[in-house]
Amino acid sequence: MGEEQPSSVYDEQRLVAEKIRSLFRTRNYYLREQGAVEFEVEEDKGNKEAFLRLLKEIKPLGYLAVLRRSGEYLTLIAFKRPMVKPRGLRLNLILLVATLGTVTTDGFFRVSGYPGNPLLLIGLYAISLMGIIGVHEMGHKLASARHGVESSPPYFIPGIPGVLPTLGAVITSSEPPANRDSLFDLGISGPLAGLVVTILVAVGGALTTAAVPVEELIQLQAAGKIHMVPNLDIFTAFLLSNFAPQRVGMGLILSPLIFASSLGFLITFLNLMPAWQLDGGHVARAVLNPRLHKVLTYGTIVVLFVAGFQLMAILILLLSMKSPEMKPLDDVSPVSKSRKIMFICVWIIAALIYVFAIQGNPFFFR
Repeated sequence: MGEEQPSSVYDEQRLVAEKIRSLFRTRNYYLREQGAVEFEVEEDKGNKEAFLRLLKEIKPLGYLAVLRRSGEYLTLIAFKRPMVKPRGLRLNLILLVATLGTVTTDGFFRVSGYPGNPLLLIGLYAISLMGIIGVHEMGHKLASARHGVESSPPYFIPGIPGVLPTLGAVITSSEPPANRDSLFDLGISGPLAGLVVTILVAVGGALTTAAVPVEELIQLQAAGKIHMVPNLDIFTAFLLSNFAPQRVGMGLILSPLIFASSLGFLITFLNLMPAWQLDGGHVARAVLNPRLHKVLTYGTIVVLFVAGFQLMAILILLLSMKSPEMKPLDDVSPVSKSRKIMFICVWIIAALIYVFAIQGNPFFFR
């Protein structure tokens, strides 16, 4: 015999109510409009696991639930899941092709004056930059799948060749994450995945950096094909000293992959900021209360402005005024202890990226 199938809205409410009563210590409950059910729930250490089980059991019925703190008791509301019309992949493919176009064109500009096979280097550059962004979004995608959150394929965002070839990519979710653990994982997964690829691209950039006679460098500079850089960030200087050819009377022409990795470090750094709905903002919201998260958002705006990223600071300020923060369905259960420790590591990683890969970077500060 299969599980009882509800035949009306009232039957659905009754079935959902029975599931809630079997998993939580409840008091009063109310049947609301449009099939919703509201319960007063007593606080308990097992509520976190019980809520996850509840979601698993009511999703096949077309329901979701939220758990919120309300005075002495908790409020649990199960409601009909909004119907979301499936979207095709047409827009994703159009944006992917457009971004490939802007990135490839940007690569054409950046190989100017570089010795060797320009088509090969343009291809490596496009693969590297798209790989950094794509793996970043794949990290989010895999974390979403692990936590049972339906998400879209990535929407790549084309940029302006010669300036900023891409503005990254985003994925959208059809529902909020289940709890703070899920919100944390969805936030941190992208930057960490993208950071790994960024480091590999940086090493590849050092390996493909070309050594040419100083006289040739002077000629290329006079022809406007290359620009001398007065300084390097610490990480790039370290890689070049260990992987790039160093000979007397020779100078180096930085590989376009160095720019790709620099952009990857910048994307990771900005996304780790504990502000608004950035990846780091989701991480901060998972660990901290909404008021402190809001304080960190405005603090991040100030830090970015002082650090020289005024446009990003203004963008976060404007968007944070219009777009609400992401709340997990269970906004009561605390994040796990291991994720609290990882939260501290996130701050350390962001600081290290800034000190070693962004501060003094010739592509951002001249």
